[in-house]
Amino acid sequence: MMKNQRILITGALGQLGLALIRELSKQENTYVLATDINIPKNELSVDFEQVNALDKNRLESLITKHEFNCIYHFAAILSANGEQNPFVSWDVNVNSFQVVVSLAIQHNIQRLFWPSSIAVYGRDKNPINAPQQVDMNPHTIYGVSKLASEKLIRYYHHKYNIDIRSLRLPGVLSTDLVGGGTTDYATEMVQAAKNKMPYTCFLAPQTELPMIYIDDVIMAIQQLMETDFSVRQQAHSYNIMGFCLTPRKLEVQLKKLGFPVVVNYNPDYRQQIAESWPRTTDDQLAKKDWGWSPKFDLKKSVRRMLS
Repeated sequence: MMKNQRILITGALGQLGLALIRELSKQENTYVLATDINIPKNELSVDFEQVNALDKNRLESLITKHEFNCIYHFAAILSANGEQNPFVSWDVNVNSFQVVVSLAIQHNIQRLFWPSSIAVYGRDKNPINAPQQVDMNPHTIYGVSKLASEKLIRYYHHKYNIDIRSLRLPGVLSTDLVGGGTTDYATEMVQAAKNKMPYTCFLAPQTELPMIYIDDVIMAIQQLMETDFSVRQQAHSYNIMGFCLTPRKLEVQLKKLGFPVVVNYNPDYRQQIAESWPRTTDDQLAKKDWGWSPKFDLKKSVRRMLS
């Protein structure tokens, strides 16, 4: 771990940002500035500035003022929302990444984290155990933008020797529901069960996708960021996953835990998105390179969300 960390987070009010803030605020000798285009609904445990991640001048003024040595870049438009306006989605997802990386290079920022997604795979690569490296043909603008930025990670690493670290994430289960994602049904269904409300699921009952609990994601981010790559591997966006999930499997698990949620199934345009993604991913490279190992299975994840 870097000593005296000074951390900038963009897109901090999303699912990953909120969870990371809670964890980083516990650490000593760490200053965190959270930024987002929106205003937080609740008070944060760190400093906050309202900033558009595409505003290079504003970000640069903050970097100059606070002398950050690490950036977590979470600003993005997710898969389902991205299909509603692909041009805006590309602008936010790729051009904000370009802004942050260019500033990191210019100001000699030591380390940067950026999350990718299983959306980089396409329908023709929709297997069990999708490999770490394979030709990819994503079917959404979200996937296209993530794949483009994965390629940029390698390019900028080789051209500028910048240390950009990344995880290729599956669906993330948490109690923070921001919206706009194709795997949001899982968090929505658990919340409906807690509130004793019926739920209409936008995916078909047997739609299988890889999932992971948010605590495992934050653990993975921290492990990856703290790993000392003595011989730096080629820049990777590492596959990680926790368990497989279908809406029906989640419904059954909730009922087993004493929450008899009533689920109706009405698949919409997000069904096609889900069908273009792999059912599981191969995360052996992450296990080999930095000791990745998830701690949460489905039952443990749902129990934590229900508590």
